[in-house]
Amino acid sequence: MQTFTRTSVDRLHQDRELLQTCVRRMGSRLCQTEERALRAWSGGIHRSSTLAAQLLAQSESEWSTAIVEHRAHRHVWYDQLAEEVSAGEFAAFLFENWALPPFLPLVARALEAQICDEGRAALLRNINDEQFPVPHSQLMRHLVTAVKTKVGDDVRYELYPSLINRTLVFYYGYYCNPWHLIGSLYATELMGQYRMIKMGVGLERLGFSPADLEFIRLHISCDEDHAQEWGDSVIVPSVRLNPALRIPIAEGIAACLETSARYLDDLSERAFDNSAGKRAVY
Repeated sequence: MQTFTRTSVDRLHQDRELLQTCVRRMGSRLCQTEERALRAWSGGIHRSSTLAAQLLAQSESEWSTAIVEHRAHRHVWYDQLAEEVSAGEFAAFLFENWALPPFLPLVARALEAQICDEGRAALLRNINDEQFPVPHSQLMRHLVTAVKTKVGDDVRYELYPSLINRTLVFYYGYYCNPWHLIGSLYATELMGQYRMIKMGVGLERLGFSPADLEFIRLHISCDEDHAQEWGDSVIVPSVRLNPALRIPIAEGIAACLETSARYLDDLSERAFDNSAGKRAVY
């Protein structure tokens, strides 16, 4: 995990406050000062990245390959999640992501920005799928409740830089740039099936029932189709109408991939340290 200097501690405090503001304002708008802070945060993320430029040098049809070949997609953390971590560690992973914005308001924001009928139809299908056979948010709450029942409420988790940055990527898109958000959601959906498979294996190993895993089962079956629609029906026809949209979409993909990779690095390191500590006891 990161070693903190005085400057980095101050930045962490500011970013925590910014994230908490974004969570509170969900469904409305940031004030001008808050939006400037979020844009300034995003500028730092984009300046440190070369991936967006690499994506812009490719055609949109090549972006899916770049995403699935990025190290964030099949990160070693997912193997640890499937094969090694305890129920308490799994719970910490779920609970520490409490600030992630709900999926449907993000898709609704992306829908507002659409410039072609094909994109609107694809996102409406995605929204409808999230309600079938029951609202998927309800299934996720069931899973979280099952995890809490198994491990209790005494699970330690916190907000740390890589987690904050990974989460703020979605709030930046939601509040400031919906086409950046579309890039981030496209990458998330494209990587979703592998992530869900590994989570399902880990939860089965830890003794959770099929009813507890219904959210996982549904998303294993639908995330790949959704990702293809985000690419073929939202991104490609929109860029055909307005080529300037390539820039925020590529930046959104890059920000999602790179902040996710650094967050997964921290999760993997934490799991390795926990495992080493357990071995040292014996």
